[in-house]
Amino acid sequence: MKKQIKYFFLLPILLIINTNCSFENNDSELVKSTKYQNTLKNDNLGDKTGLVQDYFYNFENNVEANFFRYSPSLMANYESYSDYYSLFNEDPTTMVYKTFPDYLVSMKPEDASQYTQRTYIDSLSSAGRVSSDSVQISSTPFKNLEGLEWNLDAEPSLQRYKLSNSDWVTDDTIINYDDIYDVSAYWAVVDTPFIQEGLLFIDSSEWKDTNYVFLADNQIMFENSFEFTKKQLSSDSLVFRINTDCNDNNAYDEAESGIQDYNGDNDFQDVLFEYLDNNNNGIYDAGDDPIEDYNSDNVYSVVYEFVDRGNQMWDPDEPYYDIDSSGTYDLNEPFQDRNCNGKWDGEESYVDSDGSQTYSVGEVFIDKGNEMYDDSELFYGGDPSKLFSVGDKPNSLLTNWSDQFTPQVVLNIVPGEDLTDRWGTVYENIIEEVEIVDLQRQYVDDIDSLITLFTRKEVGHIVEENENGSFEPQDYYITKSEWSKVSGGQTERFYNYHIFHQPGHLKQVSHPSYFLPVGFYFSPNDIENGFWFKNKLESKVLYYTKNGQLRAGESIDTSYYDTTDVAIYFIEKSYRVESDSNVVVPAGHRPDMSVSAKDTTFTDCFKISQTTTMTMLGSGVEFGQRTDSWLAKNIGLVKSEVFIRWTEHPYDADYTANNNYLDTLNQAWIGFNRLELSSVEIQESNNVFRKIVQPVKNVRLKNIAEEQSFNFDPFYISKQHGIHTIDLRELIE
Repeated sequence: MKKQIKYFFLLPILLIINTNCSFENNDSELVKSTKYQNTLKNDNLGDKTGLVQDYFYNFENNVEANFFRYSPSLMANYESYSDYYSLFNEDPTTMVYKTFPDYLVSMKPEDASQYTQRTYIDSLSSAGRVSSDSVQISSTPFKNLEGLEWNLDAEPSLQRYKLSNSDWVTDDTIINYDDIYDVSAYWAVVDTPFIQEGLLFIDSSEWKDTNYVFLADNQIMFENSFEFTKKQLSSDSLVFRINTDCNDNNAYDEAESGIQDYNGDNDFQDVLFEYLDNNNNGIYDAGDDPIEDYNSDNVYSVVYEFVDRGNQMWDPDEPYYDIDSSGTYDLNEPFQDRNCNGKWDGEESYVDSDGSQTYSVGEVFIDKGNEMYDDSELFYGGDPSKLFSVGDKPNSLLTNWSDQFTPQVVLNIVPGEDLTDRWGTVYENIIEEVEIVDLQRQYVDDIDSLITLFTRKEVGHIVEENENGSFEPQDYYITKSEWSKVSGGQTERFYNYHIFHQPGHLKQVSHPSYFLPVGFYFSPNDIENGFWFKNKLESKVLYYTKNGQLRAGESIDTSYYDTTDVAIYFIEKSYRVESDSNVVVPAGHRPDMSVSAKDTTFTDCFKISQTTTMTMLGSGVEFGQRTDSWLAKNIGLVKSEVFIRWTEHPYDADYTANNNYLDTLNQAWIGFNRLELSSVEIQESNNVFRKIVQPVKNVRLKNIAEEQSFNFDPFYISKQHGIHTIDLRELIE
């Protein structure tokens, strides 16, 4: 089956947009509910109030707001923006929300077939037209590791190697190609479908042309291989190794053997002090308090219940970096812990037989243990010769043992540098260079044919006869959200349209959505985005107002039965408004994108909480949706969170109500989507005389993809709430 895309090339100054299908204005919820709260009956709640357009958006203004958009996985794993940024050093997905004050949506079309009949234009039609185009293919960006540097500025326990990376390395190429297709041209008075109500005015002196592009079933594939030399940590990854050779003999050892259980605690792992070393000089002398002579040797000292095993070789000072060049170790200086006891150990005592003042092979020395019990040594990957574990931080201080008696710590590592360990093993190219081949593919649509339709310019569509018998337009404002996700090196773009109007309360126009129970589908992909939709658009209350005012303390409950072709659903809704003076979001000034956003606190806010419970009669299955939104004065939406729940999940039992995340009603909610404001720009405009001084044009909602201002994106049916798009496929990403 061929795919169809339509392009519209006449750019308007101001548009009134309408759709080819009608919508229902559903205000019946309030009258159907008789047993719930409804504070709208109260003229004064005695608390904070504010105009809804001051706290949400004045759609007469140009608004461009940027939000950080958290998907279900991000909401489950990261409590805040700072948590996410501290781990990944980058922002989460950014969503842009825009208003279009010069575009209005009119929702009442009708049909007039005599004006839509198409006539073929032979002179403008042709076969085998050639269109030259090009496609750009880009490689997967990466960074080269330029070096490692030990961070001496951090606290000693937090010191580790800092990775110094290059800028992003990437490449691209452009491939030129020709696409061959047939062109057919037609003319008609207006395009189809026509309006259903009101008056339509056309300009018979001007034509507009609309192109319908039909695409072949299979796209054209282009590919290119990019070759790079990449610098990276070698597979040895020495900086991540944690030593487990706790007697430093380069051989696997079983647990140390016991001698005697001196203190009778049924183990042989204790190090017992026989005295209180009051002067802290390490020996028993005058002023020290004896505790007990555990081994009955009439000497107060330290007793080991086990054999504190040495390594039968002389050990020099554990390698350390002498920050102050004092020649002695200080507690703030980094060292290589060779014996796993967590403290620095100096060289072993020896008899300087040759008077060289340094140890010489063959001289007698005291072979010390590490003064602690050692269990069987751990090894890596099932290989007893690999006496180390691998950590997740580069905090293993590397040492070059080219001179076995005077090892040197390595604070800085550059590509190509190698080192020798204590046992003579040489590790070459700790930072290695490898050749990589990055194969990238790009798909483009293959145009099968093109149909051009010429129609007259439509200059006005007026509906809604008022009480005086004249016609005036009712304003439906169209807004748009856009965001992108990167997966597997590929960027996927998403968007949605959000339509609002304010006949009293602030209302949102969308297609009503409903869930299906177990057995109807096995993943959200089986049925659109996890819901089915009514064909007609409906206008539903988003924010209740009293004379256009939001009011803290507003509390409204509604319930009604919704009979559909699939099932009867019982709908219950709860709406609450409260004042909030402490809403914190990452919308603070950042000098550039390489630093994290700073927190901003908004003090003049409303918090609006909305809960919907939808129960399918017969099956008894419930679906719940809860939205908490914070609106700041003269800013708009600053934060909003959506949660969902099921009593019986339609395709994944893991999302069915459980004992986790239970609220006060024992309902288990799953965090689905969160928006946090990162920046906003508002350009105020005075459009009082807009409809009088500027001509208007009628363009159907289904044909909004013709408009450049909307990036040629078509309108599609979706489940949404406010500026949230709710797509259950995000649960399985």
